[in-house]
Amino acid sequence: MKFITTVSLLASVLVANADTNTDQSHFQQVIQNLSKQQVKVESVNETPINGIKEIVVKSGAANEIIYMSDDGQFMFDGQLTNLKSQKNLTLETEKNLRHELLVDFKKTHKSIDFLPANMTDHITVFTDIDCGYCRKLHQEVDQYNDLGIGVSYLFFPRAGLNTASHQKAVNVWCATDQQQAMTSAKNGETLEPLMCPNPIESQFNLGLGAGVHKVGTPAVVFADGTMMPGYLPAGAMKQRIESIKKQK
Repeated sequence: MKFITTVSLLASVLVANADTNTDQSHFQQVIQNLSKQQVKVESVNETPINGIKEIVVKSGAANEIIYMSDDGQFMFDGQLTNLKSQKNLTLETEKNLRHELLVDFKKTHKSIDFLPANMTDHITVFTDIDCGYCRKLHQEVDQYNDLGIGVSYLFFPRAGLNTASHQKAVNVWCATDQQQAMTSAKNGETLEPLMCPNPIESQFNLGLGAGVHKVGTPAVVFADGTMMPGYLPAGAMKQRIESIKKQK
């Protein structure tokens, strides 16, 4: 976990903590004492392991999942898997968290959409103008639509905010025809520099919360919150969507 130093982590294991309170404020205090930056405990959840809690921690705009004993004495950072069911419980939490973040975000924010008239499926794609596989995916957006797959784009400039990548995203967003501007930019054309009120920073921070910084772009998020890094041809993407539906 990036926001906790190795020394502090070792100290948390070696130093006993007599406080056995398991509420959110308790874990907030324990984790903040380990961190050199401001963090916030978003939720404390039960796990199948007695005495171990799953804790969602926000550091900046990014979310991390850690596991800690009820008394705050022991902690581990990694993935928790049920070996009997072969279910990765950490990925399940990340998926549900990502789904909630996107649903809440889309209540008040728009995206750049390429939607077919008869849409049967929908994906959200975190994209960067200069990303090679982002461009390859966009070259097939018509084929996606032909298969009933709607595509909604959110920007995640890989170089970060206040960079050339960020400005390219702004140029697309502020264009009169956003869809055409997206296609032109992904074809390597230089767009007119523009400025207008835009959600690029909010979309970037959403991407951090969703874990896009861990996998890169394009990051495809399916309806249930499952995230897939990279590009798939339209037919393979349709198969992946159907496979995810069957897992419910």
